[in-house]
Amino acid sequence: MDGAQDKLIARLFKDTLIIFLLSMFVSTIGYVIDGIITGNFLGTEAIAAFGLTMPYQKFVTIFPSVIVVGMQVLCSKFLGRGDLREANRIFSLAVTATLIAALLMMCATLLFTTQIADILDAKEELGVIRPLTIDFLQAYSFGLPAITAVTIFTPIMQLDNDRQQAVISAVVLAVCDIAGDLINVFVIDGGLWGMGIATTISYWIAAGVLFLHFLKANSNFKFLPEAVSLKYFRRMILIGLPVILGRGTAVLRLAFFTRMSVALAGGIGVAAYAAIENFSGLLEIIPKALGSSTQMIGGILIGEQDKHSILRLMKLALKYSLIISLTMTAAVFLGAPIIADLYTLEADPTAYSMTLEGLRLAIAFLPLCAVGIIFTYYYQACGRFKLVSNLTVAGNLGFIVPIALLLTAHFGINGLWLSFPLSYAAFLLVIFFITCRHCGRITFRLEDYLLLPEDFDVAKDKQLNITVTNKKEVLGLSEHAQNFCEACGIDGRRSMFAGICIEEMAGNIVDYGFDDGKKHFVDVRVIVKGEQVIIRLRDDCRSFDPKNWAKIHNPEDPTKHIGIRLCKKISTEFDYVNALKLNNLIIKI
Repeated sequence: MDGAQDKLIARLFKDTLIIFLLSMFVSTIGYVIDGIITGNFLGTEAIAAFGLTMPYQKFVTIFPSVIVVGMQVLCSKFLGRGDLREANRIFSLAVTATLIAALLMMCATLLFTTQIADILDAKEELGVIRPLTIDFLQAYSFGLPAITAVTIFTPIMQLDNDRQQAVISAVVLAVCDIAGDLINVFVIDGGLWGMGIATTISYWIAAGVLFLHFLKANSNFKFLPEAVSLKYFRRMILIGLPVILGRGTAVLRLAFFTRMSVALAGGIGVAAYAAIENFSGLLEIIPKALGSSTQMIGGILIGEQDKHSILRLMKLALKYSLIISLTMTAAVFLGAPIIADLYTLEADPTAYSMTLEGLRLAIAFLPLCAVGIIFTYYYQACGRFKLVSNLTVAGNLGFIVPIALLLTAHFGINGLWLSFPLSYAAFLLVIFFITCRHCGRITFRLEDYLLLPEDFDVAKDKQLNITVTNKKEVLGLSEHAQNFCEACGIDGRRSMFAGICIEEMAGNIVDYGFDDGKKHFVDVRVIVKGEQVIIRLRDDCRSFDPKNWAKIHNPEDPTKHIGIRLCKKISTEFDYVNALKLNNLIIKI
């Protein structure tokens, strides 16, 4: 039966990962194309100016990223408990807070553009690089509300079973951005200001595409102005605190690297760093997509306190991370000459060779980064905010800055590129030491690295986890569950009720959800907490809410939907939620 349970988690993880990869890829490809077109058609000064704005581009996403992580974790937990109303309140608060912040940031950028350019080190002595930097900042700022909306709406598409809309929006964003860049270069000759405007317009269109989802009648998530309150604001900030530290220290890291590259190799150095950092944005979607999938699914499983499923999820995430990241590392190492050529002009061989060396030295970071991000996102989902905060600061500054200073003193700018993989190696080593200290021994067991409290899950003899694939297994499970409850000290009457609920509801799922010719699974979990029996049924069939079905169809006829009515009557709680295209029914007796 464990194999069947693995298949349901595996299918969910694969589906979620694919959507995250697709949406992140097509949205990131526009950013990468910006860098390629800037370097190849607008010249070394333009790509250098673009590189100097990268700390700003990171900085303006800090607050929405904090809120979106807090929103995602809280919404996942409430959905895992079957509470859609509270999830909607959290979503409404997140939209309101981030859009207000984005409008304020846009106004501040337009009012203080030259001062921001000074902070970014775009100074007069760099010549034409300074006005180019100012041009991009002004044009880019008009897109901040739309960038915020896309950041908030995209993860909701996953939770609200509309993955297709997220992919469509990302495709629209990429196509519009690339088309706008090409029009800017070959038609209007708008320089970096035109590149920024192309990005701004693209994000506004993509945000509009995502907004269409909330106009659909079957959308679970709605913006409810009357539901907006500050009740969850502090919790969202607390959950997102590692993001504040992460993005904040990432901004400082970018500023440190741009200044170091200028000091070590002048304008060519910062141009090479901008190219490497820009292309790394495309590579980083792999660990980020893996981490986001782990965090989203893990949040639901943590809400259910299902340790076994969490362990299966982490095994899958780490397996995929190594397979994908090692493949991409080899591909980038071999294709580095082609990639470097995309970012540099033929007349500038120095910039080409520096970018080529940087790509080949820095690419070893990817497998280490993928594993590190999976653990970081998982720890965030399970509420270990202090640990994640410390790891984030150490990863962005604590390791890489001293390593870079040490290596550049001996190897020049190549030491800068080597600091990428070495800092991630130090990051994983710290996780190893923290886990060993937590366990009081040296350990390589993945279960120990979950860092879950001892009382997180019920004892193994108080839980029953079985996946069924046909009606015969349902009948056998109901009897098994009844015997299990009696063995746990539950009286015969309620033990019988537990068996009846499983037989009725799992039987309905098999009868009406398995009729599409596809392979499906019903994951049944029964736990005993004190005197309470909790039954959770999860399936990957088409959406079906038994509560609403009984209300809508023949609500006055007592002879209709007898099984659903009986289960509701004998249970103390009967909750349903559909999340990540899975039906989740929770029954408490």
